[in-house]
Amino acid sequence: MNIKEELEKIIYRKDYDLWKFLEKAYEKNIKLDFGHFILLNILIGINELYSKLIEKYGKDKAKEILENSDIFVKNTDFISGEFLKSYINRKSRVAVHNRISDLKKLGFVIESKTGPYGGYKLIDTPEWFKN
Repeated sequence: MNIKEELEKIIYRKDYDLWKFLEKAYEKNIKLDFGHFILLNILIGINELYSKLIEKYGKDKAKEILENSDIFVKNTDFISGEFLKSYINRKSRVAVHNRISDLKKLGFVIESKTGPYGGYKLIDTPEWFKN
């Protein structure tokens, strides 16, 4: 499995209702940019990729593969803030944090780990997103 190819598929996925997403953001007075969608795609897609890798190699090896690809923070299953910021073309992890905060306001359950090895993990999506 080529991780770089998998990432390209993940980043540009379009399998959710964009209008419903925009409607919910409008209701909450959240201004979206493309970075919100890229981060959401990565959070969802990496969870799916991690599950596939676990099935194929087992949990420890799957985690190791994603750590060695600089996707997961060392010794965790959190997606690295450094990794995420590179995909939204920002120099600061604060930009990632702000977009993650917006996604949380929209009902996405995202666990955060702070500090130099900080990262994010998508736990659940809101009902309106699942439909």
